[in-house]
Amino acid sequence: MKTSSSWLQSLEGKHVFITGGSSGIGLAIAKEALSQGAFVTLVARSSTKLEKAEQILVKNGATKHNILFKVADVGMYETLAKAIKESFEWRAVDVLVCNAGTAKTALLDEGRIEDLHAIIQTNLTGVVNTLHVGIPLMKERTPQTPMSIVLMNSRSGMYPLYANSMYCATKYALKGLGETLKLELMPYNIRITTVFPGYVETPMLDYCGLEDKKDILEIFKIINLYDRSKAETAENVAKYTLEATKNGTFLVTNQFSGLVLSSLSRGPMPADSFGRAFIELILYIPIRIFTFFTAPYMYSVIEHKNQKK
Repeated sequence: MKTSSSWLQSLEGKHVFITGGSSGIGLAIAKEALSQGAFVTLVARSSTKLEKAEQILVKNGATKHNILFKVADVGMYETLAKAIKESFEWRAVDVLVCNAGTAKTALLDEGRIEDLHAIIQTNLTGVVNTLHVGIPLMKERTPQTPMSIVLMNSRSGMYPLYANSMYCATKYALKGLGETLKLELMPYNIRITTVFPGYVETPMLDYCGLEDKKDILEIFKIINLYDRSKAETAENVAKYTLEATKNGTFLVTNQFSGLVLSSLSRGPMPADSFGRAFIELILYIPIRIFTFFTAPYMYSVIEHKNQKK
């Protein structure tokens, strides 16, 4: 088994498979991977959006030689399985990126049941479908070949996102899935990288519908520190995601808020370095004490805003 501190060395000549690749973080990862000499398969459910993505990538130097496009909904097992198998036939996948995701802001009992089911279907079932097909194909490769699976999570996989309970539930589930897969796939030289970005300026922020729900938005801004003007770019997320993947890093966060949440939420899995473990240990007790003051404040905000309705 490979033990080098640099897991994949580089992406030159590697094959990166990406779901939800027609826009946002998925498309940004595709651009970055191609710039580093990788071959890329992009999967998305909308052929129209995938065609637009193709135009963007072709302008950035992509050709039929180094990129493959597949139309498939991650929630539809049969069509997704066909796309994944055809991608593996094109060339063996080295990095499998489960990125497809969706969100819809609403209190659980006020949201449409169709929207809640769609979130589960994309964010959780879609990942399970992708892994169920992809992992056996990755296992067929020699055990000496280092490979990676990337689970694109969210800060809401470590911290409750007000009025997004089902989105949070799927992201918390992905955290547990990643921790279990880390153990299951260790004998096959397949590493798991779980990425927890904060707010990212992508179309998903529009899908959330926050700007159209003024009453919820007021609470959301306070409790979840939401400021769209400070959202990070998809390109930035793509860069640190691929660097972490090459290094074989398990839990990936950025910014101070990410460090705080990883200190509280890492669970039984050790940090990837002694330095990171030491910092998280130092932060843990002060943060836990701090929550005794922040939690009552959050409750009062919610109560006050709801009394004004």
